[in-house]
Amino acid sequence: MIDKILIIKKLENFFIKTNPENFLKTFVINFLFDKANYIEPIVGYENALDMLDKNIYNLENNIKSFKKIDKYHSIYAKYDFNTKSLKYYMVNEYRELKNFSLNFKQKKECIIKEFEIMMYREFETIANIYVLNEKIVSNGFYIEDRDGRYPDYESDYSNIIDIFSEVEACNILKINDKIKTYVDENKKYFVYSKHISQRNSEVINYVWLFRNFLNDKLYYFAVNNPKKYSEEFIDEFNKEYEYILLDRKYNFMLKNKYIFSLIENYLLHIRNRIDIENNIQYHQDLSVIFKMMNYKKHLNNLSEYLLHSSNSTNKLNYMED
Repeated sequence: MIDKILIIKKLENFFIKTNPENFLKTFVINFLFDKANYIEPIVGYENALDMLDKNIYNLENNIKSFKKIDKYHSIYAKYDFNTKSLKYYMVNEYRELKNFSLNFKQKKECIIKEFEIMMYREFETIANIYVLNEKIVSNGFYIEDRDGRYPDYESDYSNIIDIFSEVEACNILKINDKIKTYVDENKKYFVYSKHISQRNSEVINYVWLFRNFLNDKLYYFAVNNPKKYSEEFIDEFNKEYEYILLDRKYNFMLKNKYIFSLIENYLLHIRNRIDIENNIQYHQDLSVIFKMMNYKKHLNNLSEYLLHSSNSTNKLNYMED
């Protein structure tokens, strides 16, 4: 097991250069400790140690400063790609909790937990980016692939980083909340979200499902060393589930050559509210994809993560033979 003493020693120079508040130091240490010990059973001790060093190296290169925002309406944590700074703000109120029937203690606990998720999400993002030709790109498979797509950090594909980072934060922290998120104005259709995040609320459990269909060990190798493992990782997935696109019994609204990129495309369309009039159909199509994939995986609780109707049982527009 990787201990905190080792991590603190490795972070000495980073803390001297950035001089963060003590509570921020604690967040950095805890993130690296929790992350390392979360992936160790998957990749093994030596690989987890190598990945820890890679994460620390990227943190040192990607965070030049921590900046506290003077005024903000709620808790906040967001990495600024331009200034290479992690901006943050803590407050005792959080507007997303106003509609929840929680007492003061419960609200305080929820605020602390949500801020922790925010910080872990940003650290996860920061630990998986690097600079190429003065351009910030992700160090994860979901942004760098065999076709060499290096989009600007403000492009749609950068949102994929944010979603995957948030799911990783939830997995590390064992966040199992189930909050109903309506995906239409009439509140007829809904999906579940792991917590009160708004940006990724409609897709976070889809990505959680996606992760359950991926080769976990190869996933972390691809994130840690995309030049060596990304092509292998994506090829393996596309070959395993290519039958979904070869099946002509269901007509998907979005079109991609490979199933991996098709799932990404649906996630981005839903998350970024692209063609909002087709939003329900995008959810429906993703639900069908995961149901078809589950013929091999056999996840028992698959349906609870897919699109639901509030006045009927969960039904998908796809029938087996």
